[in-house]
Amino acid sequence: MEAFTFGSVSFAYPKSEYNALCDINFSVNKGEFVLVMGASAAGKSTLLSLLKREIAPAGSITGEIKVASSVGYLCQNAEESLVCDRVRSELAFGVENLGKTREEIELLVAETAAYFNLENKLESECSSLSGGEKQLVCLASVMMMKPDILVLDEPCSMLDPLSAERFINMIKKLHEELGITVILSEHSAPQLYSYADKIVFLENGRLAFEGTPAETLDYLENTDNPMLSAVPFAFRFKNKELAFNSKEPEEIAGVTALEAKHIYYAYSKENDVLSDLDFKAYKGSINAVIGCNGCGKTTLMKVLSGVYKPYRGKIKANGRVSMLTQSVKDLFTKEKCADEVTFGELTDYLEISDIKERHPYDLSGGQAQRLALAKVLERKADIIILDEPTRGFDSPLKAKLSALLKKLCAEGKTVIIVTHDLDFAGECADFVSFMSEGRIAASGTKKRLFSTLAFYTTSLARLTKGKAVSTEDLLNE
Repeated sequence: MEAFTFGSVSFAYPKSEYNALCDINFSVNKGEFVLVMGASAAGKSTLLSLLKREIAPAGSITGEIKVASSVGYLCQNAEESLVCDRVRSELAFGVENLGKTREEIELLVAETAAYFNLENKLESECSSLSGGEKQLVCLASVMMMKPDILVLDEPCSMLDPLSAERFINMIKKLHEELGITVILSEHSAPQLYSYADKIVFLENGRLAFEGTPAETLDYLENTDNPMLSAVPFAFRFKNKELAFNSKEPEEIAGVTALEAKHIYYAYSKENDVLSDLDFKAYKGSINAVIGCNGCGKTTLMKVLSGVYKPYRGKIKANGRVSMLTQSVKDLFTKEKCADEVTFGELTDYLEISDIKERHPYDLSGGQAQRLALAKVLERKADIIILDEPTRGFDSPLKAKLSALLKKLCAEGKTVIIVTHDLDFAGECADFVSFMSEGRIAASGTKKRLFSTLAFYTTSLARLTKGKAVSTEDLLNE
């Protein structure tokens, strides 16, 4: 039995000169687990949002979408989904309008909290939760409505790797135990690829391929598609003999571009977010900071950039500092993208030349990220701080960003990145610092640090037990 069907569906946003989706035809059976893949701005978010009529975007649509069951939808940003102060109220919010009695609602909240392991968070303020906890509360709130189809648009894009793994395991649990139909897109959860029953692959708003994970891999290999790099290492290298570069990582050396000593910062008294923190960033290098949600990474970046002032400690920066924040749309103040940045060589390289006449708030997540990045780089600062720069980026775009950052470093710039994308850090960073509980727990060259870590490390390091942390450590890739 079909859960939903797209029949010759085309869609265009208001005032747009092109279709975001073009003649889409496919169906999903009840109980299937479907992964939507494609490059940034391929139409994934648009396709998913059209399944939920209440939040479907405005625009012109042709063709027919048949949905046989109720739909629950979870967007990328948990902050935008939360509407109540406390977890208990958030869970009850949706069902309070369904005519249920107070006793029925309380029982449903209690049952849902137990299933999602949120019992000890029911009286917590939503603002106090970690990123992973917020996303889990949003998922639980959606499931309170008992949907038959669960739609998720990059639900792990703001989660650290371990939080993302726990969240994905909950999605799998819902699928397996409740038989719920799942369709989602995700750039940063490799474990989803082999789990999916079917891959729907989009290119430029069109359905380019539909098949099993193995069939999709064959398609990407046979067509030499740049999205091949999005297939997880474990799936690509299955039954393949790997040879490793045995070269030992070099010791840390170089000129310090930015240094923080004994930094303390608190949002409220007796609640330090940063505590006796020391950090160094080396000139002409990409310096990555990794760590779980809530450990203080973003706060540190705002302190390093001068947005926040520590109440104790010293920061020395040898040059001007510019920062890309997580909430990139906060940087936009104009009606047209063309008025935000100078369009030319940089925007061409970032593949956003076609958004010149569009409003910044009409962009996809990946397009907005690239526009904001161009705006930050246009300032020509000596030290560039990027907080989660790969959000909404497909694998080819990540490779281009890595090459761009390395080029900037070769020109004498210093780059500091905060990222949950450990594979990106493994490919592009020179030095990596692991942050925990408001301090830097360890720092070193990327190979030395990632080969030391067992859980919070790159996919390739896990696969090879630390023999390789990036593709440059493979002799036959």
